[in-house]
Amino acid sequence: MKIQKTYGIYLFSIALFWAFWLQITANPVKQSPIPWEGRWFLSPEETGQLPAIKLIDTRSIIARTTSQVPGAKVLGWEELSQSEAPFRGKLRPEAQIQKIISNLGISRNDFILVLGDGKNGWGEEGRIVWSLREVGYPHSYWYDGSVPSLREAIEKSKRNQKTPNPIQKSSNISNAVVFKKTDINLEEIKQQLKFGRYQILDTREPREFSGATPYGESRGGHIPSAKLFYYQTLFDEEGRIKSKEEVDKILIQIGVTPKKPIIAYCTGGVRSAFVVGILRSYGYNAYNYSGSMWEWSSYTDLPLEK
Repeated sequence: MKIQKTYGIYLFSIALFWAFWLQITANPVKQSPIPWEGRWFLSPEETGQLPAIKLIDTRSIIARTTSQVPGAKVLGWEELSQSEAPFRGKLRPEAQIQKIISNLGISRNDFILVLGDGKNGWGEEGRIVWSLREVGYPHSYWYDGSVPSLREAIEKSKRNQKTPNPIQKSSNISNAVVFKKTDINLEEIKQQLKFGRYQILDTREPREFSGATPYGESRGGHIPSAKLFYYQTLFDEEGRIKSKEEVDKILIQIGVTPKKPIIAYCTGGVRSAFVVGILRSYGYNAYNYSGSMWEWSSYTDLPLEK
């Protein structure tokens, strides 16, 4: 009797194992062939793995003239934004932006790499990547590295085009894909002041946070409850973006937690878009208030603190 009981337990264990094995093999875990999926910026090494690249150059005219990148299309963030004050930080209608990008010879399935001035700029590369992702170009990234290293990465990428690459195949986008919107409007900020659902980051200079208006704001100060998080603190000494561990540490020091959504703003949604791209790359649920201080400060009934 004892032998029969033991044998029954053995058969039951085998059956459970077999059922579990069938479930695993029937529903295997699908891994994306794009190892950096979820990231908004790429290193030289990651760029070299791309099978094909469409380049956008948003650097200053001096940088473009002294250090040219063959094949790059020139584009400024302003071209994708509204032109009337105080809404110059807000995006143009989606169809208009898509037409501008199409005229550059770029499609939604392309891998788009944006080159900016890095530490010497205003985060324009992050703003363009944010703009493109908002209107349906999910394979948009900015380049985190020097121009010489970019040239080397481009040559490596060209060699990849000669062989089949699973990354290229995975870039095809269905028209049914729903893209994550990360733009926050003024009304949502006002609701935040009432209910405190978000953490607010002011990505401007300390002098702006304290009330200076060097870039055309109608009034000075910062949105109530905002914490100063100057975008330049995200660069290391070599001008590269700091690691997730380093960024986490900075945020902890100013009392920001990854458990609660974040809204970033600046003057016109440029520096803040750059910050949002980095935070999202590192797992934070971050949003960009594109209207930023140009819009907020234009309404005299909205509060500002100094």
